[in-house]
Amino acid sequence: MTRILVLYGTTDGHTAKIAYAVRAALETEGCAVDVVNAKGAVSVTPEPYDGVVVAASVRAGKFQRPVVQWVGEHHEALNTRPTAFLAVCLAVLEHTPQARAHLDDIVHTFLARTGWHPAVRKLVAGATPFTRYNFFTRWIMRRIVTRAMPAADTRHDTEYTDWDDLRETSREFARLAIPHQLAATREVSWS
Repeated sequence: MTRILVLYGTTDGHTAKIAYAVRAALETEGCAVDVVNAKGAVSVTPEPYDGVVVAASVRAGKFQRPVVQWVGEHHEALNTRPTAFLAVCLAVLEHTPQARAHLDDIVHTFLARTGWHPAVRKLVAGATPFTRYNFFTRWIMRRIVTRAMPAADTRHDTEYTDWDDLRETSREFARLAIPHQLAATREVSWS
């Protein structure tokens, strides 16, 4: 049975929800999946797995420190097996060349810093738990969301993740990670 590690970093909890949705989709393809928060991943390594998915959210232009450290420490092992990177960010909602270039820079910086070359890279829209934010965070997040969607309701918690697309990406990754298909690993661009 194909074994997959889904490692995630989260700030407000939504990326954890994404990680568990990825697990559910991978399990429908017959994979055995372990989901691990990067904060507690000190003893977790990629070696026992046929594939690894890393999901991390962007906050203040960076990914969570535990994710950056884990990927940096294990980039050599990651680069020898099928891997996927899910970059979770609200700026995905802005369909402008400037927003896209900014996201590409954030991801490129992370990948260059860690030395990791994932076969699959995917931008995923996150969520805004406005009711849990402090005043300052709520003000910043409202600006980000209303720039992309001027009519957005910023008084309530909202999920923007395209769950169907995430499940399909996860199923495609499962097919890459099946050991007899390793030769078919290919670079998949952002979508």
